[in-house]
Amino acid sequence: MRQAFPRSYETTGFTLIEMMVALLIFSILSVAGVILLRGAVDSNEVTAENLGEMAEMQRFVSLVEADLNQAVPRAYRDQDGDRNAAFSGQSVDQPDVFFAFTSGGQSNINDAPRSNLHRVEYHLQDQKITRLHHVMTDGGAISEPAHLLSGISALEIRYRDKGGIWLDDWRTERLTDLPRAVELQFTQNGRSYRHLFLVGTGYL
Repeated sequence: MRQAFPRSYETTGFTLIEMMVALLIFSILSVAGVILLRGAVDSNEVTAENLGEMAEMQRFVSLVEADLNQAVPRAYRDQDGDRNAAFSGQSVDQPDVFFAFTSGGQSNINDAPRSNLHRVEYHLQDQKITRLHHVMTDGGAISEPAHLLSGISALEIRYRDKGGIWLDDWRTERLTDLPRAVELQFTQNGRSYRHLFLVGTGYL
């Protein structure tokens, strides 16, 4: 005779409460992951922006330094044939041409009939610093403006003469006089900067 034994059934799977708790934990982890990923992306964007601004500022400083280091005491003639100072500069709020001078070091890879000297101008318009240069020292064609910096809300310039005195404007009796140094102070996008440049190191 067979003896009947009751069958035992084991419950498998999760209960509804366990599923809800699991989904809640998964949701919390997903949100935390998204927040961490968003923070990493934002951090990378801020870092890239800051590095871009630093690189832009470094290019600006290097260019101004190279131009001013090669400034020469050579007066020039304008379109009317009048002689003008080798270096002119001013320091007023939002000026147009804040300094202009004769600089050497102009490349001549095409062997054009001109010297290595050229006129350089730095402008400030619409909160942007731009650079222009005349191919010829006396008159001649002028280049398209090269954009250097933007977001400039203030600009102050000083010029150091041979006696060590700082001047707000560069005006001299001799047309060939150059300042010994130039100091630039400006604010860009809320940050303040100060740069000091020697002028005409080969001339000093």
